[in-house]
Amino acid sequence: MKHIPVLLKEAVDGLNVRQGGKYIDATFGTGGHSAEIKRRGGKVLTIDADPEVHAAVTGNFRDIERIAKEHGFERVDGILFDLGVSSMQLDTPERGFSYRFAGPLDLRYDPTLGTTASDIVNTYSEGELYEIFSRLGEENNARAIARAIVRARGVEKITTTEKLVKVIGKSQPVLSRIFQALRITVNDELGALREGLSSAGKLLINGGRLVVISFHSLEDRIVKQYMRNSDWRVLTKKPITASYNEVKANPRSRSAKLRIAERL
Repeated sequence: MKHIPVLLKEAVDGLNVRQGGKYIDATFGTGGHSAEIKRRGGKVLTIDADPEVHAAVTGNFRDIERIAKEHGFERVDGILFDLGVSSMQLDTPERGFSYRFAGPLDLRYDPTLGTTASDIVNTYSEGELYEIFSRLGEENNARAIARAIVRARGVEKITTTEKLVKVIGKSQPVLSRIFQALRITVNDELGALREGLSSAGKLLINGGRLVVISFHSLEDRIVKQYMRNSDWRVLTKKPITASYNEVKANPRSRSAKLRIAERL
């Protein structure tokens, strides 16, 4: 499936792009938001953690301050974070991001770094698995799923998406929550988000815009709380969500929430 940028117009409108202004797309993906910023006359530094994405810089946005300074973007007019997983990642079986495809149980944005999802399901204790499934997946049956995984791996290591699906069962909402919890853990997504937001605040000029698109309540809560501090004027009292027509054209936009704040 071709990746369609979520809330494209709303996000770029939120940046308030001016001719010759400097902007950072901290989650480049397939470049839809960056292309629109450039079309409106902005200069863009593009960053993505996935080395298979053709961003200007391969790196985690938790390091956005260092990356920006290395590339002459130490003072910028706007920063965009689109926290969703791209269709390219979801639809590539060998990346292991989706329970819909048979593939290795990986889920790393950068395949050269860190722990895989397979490492987690085969080495974490039942209590640790319960903790990530309940807290990061908000899964009501986390205890039973953690117990089933520990029992199954005692017979055979769980190294593929299809083996994990077999253990959990075929309920799509449950699978979605478990894969979300594993992906967040593998990539330390919430820690990276907190660090990235804090650094973004240091890079923006007075009046600069911070635009964040999140896709689940854990991310949105962090963004909402961060924007409430005294350094920001919140421009979205309630998050902007996708229209009926956008959701119909791109079902993956249905959970998106867009928040915008201006640096004081």
